[in-house]
Amino acid sequence: MTSQYTLSAVKRENLGKRASKKYRRDNLVPAEIYGSKENKSVLIDVFELNKQTKDPQFYSNVIDISVDSSKIEVILKDIQRDPEKSHITHIDFFAVDMNKKINVNVPFKFINEDKCVGIKISGGILSHILNEIEISCLPKDIPENIDVDVTNLDLNQSIHLTEITLPDGVEILHGGDKEHDTAVVKCYKPVEEVIEEPTEDVVGDESTTEDSKDTKANESDSSDDKTENKQDNKE
Repeated sequence: MTSQYTLSAVKRENLGKRASKKYRRDNLVPAEIYGSKENKSVLIDVFELNKQTKDPQFYSNVIDISVDSSKIEVILKDIQRDPEKSHITHIDFFAVDMNKKINVNVPFKFINEDKCVGIKISGGILSHILNEIEISCLPKDIPENIDVDVTNLDLNQSIHLTEITLPDGVEILHGGDKEHDTAVVKCYKPVEEVIEEPTEDVVGDESTTEDSKDTKANESDSSDDKTENKQDNKE
């Protein structure tokens, strides 16, 4: 079973942009909880929220939110941040039923990259085509991540979704069948930079240019000789 996170919240009394700005000045983040019998508008301490969101697993895990005297099990649906300061300005949660399957995105974890055949022996590099995948499972079965073992991956080979071993109770929603199988990671050889060298034509052109210069010089010398002969005859 996946580990759970906890947050404390209080019911939000005042709505609107002006009230939201005041709450944020008081270090409270406005939040919405959807999916329960009725949506709930709550406020969460910004310091507690910042601490939790530093953990990548927070984004794909079940979270216990305490509101007044009740507890609601939720998953994170959306988080909004200030575009300049990156502060959390609003957050949305979705209430879950622990006995019903839900859809959630879970990250891939690529393991044994230091032992990968394509890297160690063939000098290749890995390309992570997918970094996460949408799955369906019961909330208690949400994995922290899905392992992708690249030990035996060689040059020009890929690992597809159908080749990945999934935890019990977990199902991939899209691209996990043979007809629509999707590559997750690929090993390929890096392209070497080719430095172009001067071609023979260029050398030939340079030789022709030099010959042309010599011809012009000879013509000039011949012209000077003729002029001198004419002057001698006149004298």
